Amino acid sequence: MRVEAGEPLAGRYRLLSVIGKGGMGTVWRAYDEILDRDVAVKETVLPEGMTRSERHAICRRILAEARATAALRHPGVVTVYDVLDQDGRPWIVMELLRARSLHEVLARDGPLPSQRAAEIGRAVLGVLRAAHAKGILHRDVKPGNVMIADDGRVLLTDFGLAVHMLNGRTTVDTMVAGIEGSPAYLAPEQVLGAPGGAASDLWSLGVTLYAAVEGSSPFHRSHALATMVAVLLGEYPPPWNAGPALRTLIDGLLRQDPAARLGADEVDLLLEEAAERPDDTWRPERPWWGTGRSLLSRRPRVTALVAVTGLAATVMVVGASTARRHADGGTAVLSAQGVSRTVAHRGPDGYTVRVPATWRRVEGDDGVHWTDAATGRHLRIRPVRGDALAGLRQAEHAALAAGTYPGYRRIRLEAVPELADGAAEWEFTTGDRRVLRCRMAGYEFLFTAPENRWTPAQRVFDAALRTFRIEGS
Repeated sequence: MRVEAGEPLAGRYRLLSVIGKGGMGTVWRAYDEILDRDVAVKETVLPEGMTRSERHAICRRILAEARATAALRHPGVVTVYDVLDQDGRPWIVMELLRARSLHEVLARDGPLPSQRAAEIGRAVLGVLRAAHAKGILHRDVKPGNVMIADDGRVLLTDFGLAVHMLNGRTTVDTMVAGIEGSPAYLAPEQVLGAPGGAASDLWSLGVTLYAAVEGSSPFHRSHALATMVAVLLGEYPPPWNAGPALRTLIDGLLRQDPAARLGADEVDLLLEEAAERPDDTWRPERPWWGTGRSLLSRRPRVTALVAVTGLAATVMVVGASTARRHADGGTAVLSAQGVSRTVAHRGPDGYTVRVPATWRRVEGDDGVHWTDAATGRHLRIRPVRGDALAGLRQAEHAALAAGTYPGYRRIRLEAVPELADGAAEWEFTTGDRRVLRCRMAGYEFLFTAPENRWTPAQRVFDAALRTFRIEGS
């Protein structure tokens, strides 16, 4: 069903005016004609030239954002009311905020007093602690995602890059296509592509607090590569406008080693102190650049230099990979330490697909299987006939009758025309695992992984799916 001009979305939400635009979406002010209230509707807008699988991957990510946001149920998180599918794209209906972002506040009004910055910091920390307790890592904390509402609430928005954690850290994703997030607010380990954790979000909170009292990130440079180099070097001028407690907090969060950073409890205590005491702003006697020495030792910094060199090489590889992606199917992809290694496999029916080199292949009567013992991920590809959606419905019926999937809970079973003509997907959980069965172009792709590590696993599957080719097509 297409959205016609003047027609309510899903027969219910009347779009009134655009209140914001981003790289992947437009946010509308809308009116809910059933509940008689104003709402915000986030429309997914996909760039032209994307493949169907790429479009589907982005739609999945947006749905993951909605699920992560809805799972928190925190006063510092925007309430999600509904998720719709129109034109093969997700539309997210959520609470309408009358608010400005911290970025807008700083641009218009200038840096904040130390006390006010600490109050905002406590609110953001509360959201992060709630997210981390649910196993969700935000990965993009920055002033643009901190909203200050007219009613006084402070909210953390845009969980579009959120991933689930295991034991406090994200699992390594061997096929992530690029460094994601805002470079000036990324932690050093994220810049290098290493797995992030709660400490990475806290680094970003530290940079956000620095920007709140100084006006901008201390690592911001004229272009992204220079910014990432500045993050890796880790040198920054003291926060002139921060009070003693806030300065101690910022210095404690902007430590290169994640294990050496302040923990959430320590951060909370310092923010409480900074928010409650009078604003006795600390000032250095002399600017740091006039002391004749760096904030850090001038001894050779071999580790930092090696990291910077590696980063430059990584950026060049990513650029080259992007340029040739459509020519050779994308064999070079960014991983935790640079370029991950994938291997092309030819199936018995004439198809080819690239999967991580560490995956073990086994051929059986029911198709070709690949298994990663380290992460518990499993992929099977086999030929199928008939209508994809009807076939998956029959498969579900048979599985329920046979008790194939203990603890079965359906997430969705639907046509996915944006993936391919006639394509369909069936997604569900069984026990502690999630399963996705996708049928298109005469094949079924069955992918399964632990439920608590599904988000990074799904990105690996999506990356592999993009490389699937049928001989002669």
